[in-house]
Amino acid sequence: MVKGENISICSIVSILLFVSLVLTGCVTLTSAYVPDAFLIDGWYENTSLRNTGLQFMGMEKWGSLTYEINGKFPATLTVTTLKSLIIANEEDIKKKTTEAIDQTFNDRIIVTNSTSGKRQLSTGHESIYMLYEGYDTKDNETVKMIGEVWNCPTSGTSIICIGLAFISNHEQGGLFNMSHWNILIQDPLGTLEGSTGEKGLIYNIVCH
Repeated sequence: MVKGENISICSIVSILLFVSLVLTGCVTLTSAYVPDAFLIDGWYENTSLRNTGLQFMGMEKWGSLTYEINGKFPATLTVTTLKSLIIANEEDIKKKTTEAIDQTFNDRIIVTNSTSGKRQLSTGHESIYMLYEGYDTKDNETVKMIGEVWNCPTSGTSIICIGLAFISNHEQGGLFNMSHWNILIQDPLGTLEGSTGEKGLIYNIVCH
């Protein structure tokens, strides 16, 4: 390698480091969240699971919030907000979300059915959703999962939601309880599985 090439590479590295430092300060992020008014009947944010981070040399920031409900039919919802210089393609986000669900749950949940589609949220954004029904081999229970994504042009962010709800409990004589699942997915039009209501957690997420 000649001396000129060394200088060129050093210059590129210096520029990249400078851009990284600048962008770290310029890319600000306000995480999407579920308003407290909709955290009812035992739902709460588990603040110990709040998480934030930087990637791609500071050009992308992300933050996640996790909501839970405990009891005999536990459920959870993780809301992750991404912000970068160029807003992500929704189909790419959908693919990454599907992969994340597979990687997270494939060691214990056997998926027996899945559907996908689009709906409109309370903010007016159109989202892409993926619904799954499966069997949890560790707890021997039936579960339902949702992955839902959308872009928010107003805030320049991409939102990724992943929800899981146990709908059976063999200790309760094999009873099924859809109430927590319905709170996760419901909207006024009953777009998802006919679950109608105005208090859906994902439907009411604030992103701008």
